[in-house]
Amino acid sequence: MINKPLHPGEIVREVCIVASGLTVTQAAKKLDIDRTTLSRLINGHMGISAEMAVRLSLALNSPATLWLNLQRDYDLWIAEKMRNKLHVQKIESAA
Repeated sequence: MINKPLHPGEIVREVCIVASGLTVTQAAKKLDIDRTTLSRLINGHMGISAEMAVRLSLALNSPATLWLNLQRDYDLWIAEKMRNKLHVQKIESAA
């Protein structure tokens, strides 16, 4: 099995807080979001939305798709861990 990917918030923390030396409040202000929103993201309590991906793209001069892909990979890893608990039936083609 593939190793668990980092939650995108961990990467945001490294880039926006640790590497920049900003506080959560300062980074949130630069992203034009509430401090609690950024705190929830960097602590893994929420994911990256399309709007947040655009904000990060603008702030960090990076593609928005990078942030969305990180979130997609994380979400898919979580969903795959639940695969055995899903009660899905195969759909057969009539043709």
